[in-house]
Amino acid sequence: MNFRAQSSFTGLNVAVASNTYSAANRLSVEQGAAVVLAEAKSIVPVDTSELSDSGHIEIEVDGPMATGFVIFDAPHAQFVEYGTGLRGMGTYPYDLPTEGVPITGGWVYDYKKQEWIGHAAQPYARPALDTARPAIAGIFRNNFASATAILGRK
Repeated sequence: MNFRAQSSFTGLNVAVASNTYSAANRLSVEQGAAVVLAEAKSIVPVDTSELSDSGHIEIEVDGPMATGFVIFDAPHAQFVEYGTGLRGMGTYPYDLPTEGVPITGGWVYDYKKQEWIGHAAQPYARPALDTARPAIAGIFRNNFASATAILGRK
């Protein structure tokens, strides 16, 4: 009994591979951002829907790199996420001054002369990202597996 085997290898076109993986990356970023946005909209506090309706996705592409942003741009978005006044001090992203009137963006609050203690944070964006992490990892895994399979067929 005689056996004969033959094999050959054709080099992978680097440009095709780069384009295929770049497309998989961009798709993954878009899909991952959509998951975070959907999760954030499901947990954002709603009074008038202005905050929820202001949520959207922006994608920036720089060569093979893609970056996704989930943006809530209602004027009060940061105050809901981080809280305000003394109640929000633990979560507000800026240091409050020890004297004078703090001015951060559109917020002017003289906490030394008023009895108002602010509102506690009601985070929605960061918890949405934390919840969506496993789904995002799965999206990248599946899209890159598909890209690898496509390249294997070429």
